[in-house]
Amino acid sequence: MNQQSGKDAILDKIVEEIFNAYPSLYERYGENGKKRTREDNQHHLDYLQTAYDADDSKLFVGYTIWLYELLSARGMNERIIIDNYERLIPLLEEYMDQGKYLFFKVCLEEGIEALLAEKN
Repeated sequence: MNQQSGKDAILDKIVEEIFNAYPSLYERYGENGKKRTREDNQHHLDYLQTAYDADDSKLFVGYTIWLYELLSARGMNERIIIDNYERLIPLLEEYMDQGKYLFFKVCLEEGIEALLAEKN
């Protein structure tokens, strides 16, 4: 599987998982909500790749804090980001080599820790 088809599979699965877990999202946002969720996860993957290329997980943590501030200004809480990141971890393992996966996993876990620290 090439890198793009792997990324597409991850994006398809994460959107499906989120909308299956929260059917009210579809009722509220419809297909546009699915499109936006896919775009959001594309950004997560892009920032994970940037952090990987720079070998600096703090780049992803900074993105996570920025995202939290953006979403909290719109009335959302950190739980939606944490849930998304927790869902991404096993999906990433399925579609990428172990070294890259382990780095991405650390980034996602550090992002979650930063969000929990923001909450307290």
